Amino acid sequence: MTLHLVTGSDDNYAAGVLVLIASAAFHTPDLRVTVLDNCISAANRARIDALGARLGVPLARVEIGADAFADLPVRRGHLTRSTYLRLLIPQLLPEAERVLYMDCDMVVTDDLSPLAALPLGDAVVAAVPDPSPDAAELASTGVARGAYVNAGLLVMNLPVWRAEGVAERCLALLSDPARPLMSEDQSALNIAAAGRILPLPARYNVYADPAAYPGAAAVPADPAVIHYVVGHKPWAARGVMMGEVWRHHAGLIAAQMPPLPAASLGSRLSAFNRQRKLWMGLAAGRGKYRTQRQVRAAMRRVAARYLAQVAGRPVSGR
Repeated sequence: MTLHLVTGSDDNYAAGVLVLIASAAFHTPDLRVTVLDNCISAANRARIDALGARLGVPLARVEIGADAFADLPVRRGHLTRSTYLRLLIPQLLPEAERVLYMDCDMVVTDDLSPLAALPLGDAVVAAVPDPSPDAAELASTGVARGAYVNAGLLVMNLPVWRAEGVAERCLALLSDPARPLMSEDQSALNIAAAGRILPLPARYNVYADPAAYPGAAAVPADPAVIHYVVGHKPWAARGVMMGEVWRHHAGLIAAQMPPLPAASLGSRLSAFNRQRKLWMGLAAGRGKYRTQRQVRAAMRRVAARYLAQVAGRPVSGR
């Protein structure tokens, strides 16, 4: 069964789009891709098209106007209005019944084909519960811990979205000044789909953020998807946990990748300060930092094991 992967971006995250597509194709044998193109540059559009041709993956781009969602808020500093692109999918892909939406700051590390055949019933989406939801976010949405999901990976039941106006309900929530939402469309989706979200195993959305997990045992040992939820992304910063997995897949498609920026001074200082804070916490004997060191070690083991498994495997056409 063909898996229809949909992602979207502006030009800022084009490198992420390329690696997401390449890593998904590396693991998933029957794949088609749609890219929601929010003003991606001509050069990066050509790179995306060339990658699809190289991989033998059916790939379409749908261009979105620059003024899309101009009136909607963005409260988290590392996001742009491209975060709202997923809400356009039911309208832009009228013939599609099911798609797998993925944020472009993800890398695929296992076959995603099971998500193409997952029974959805009357669920609006299937998604992974957030391992560390913000208490204020839970209070503002009214969603219980364990039920609140991250919207970075969604198996979308599109007939339900269209029949019940889910996207329209999300947009109405986002446009309500009396109800500011901390996490933009993720907040809105958790409200609009409450009670109709099918939980997925944690391995389908593993955060590359040690602070997200209460201990090393909580880090999935066999991720299918790694999600770089942190503000600094692996294509533009040093010291991102499990960033070596992203860089491995970027290296396999070097001919289609844009030049990557050198790590900024800000990202280097941020990495240094995180490490300094960890050292100081460990020196003070604080349990929080001991746990964080254990989580970091678990993530390094996960990344090393994956890279050993895929070592020497080339990207090839289909």
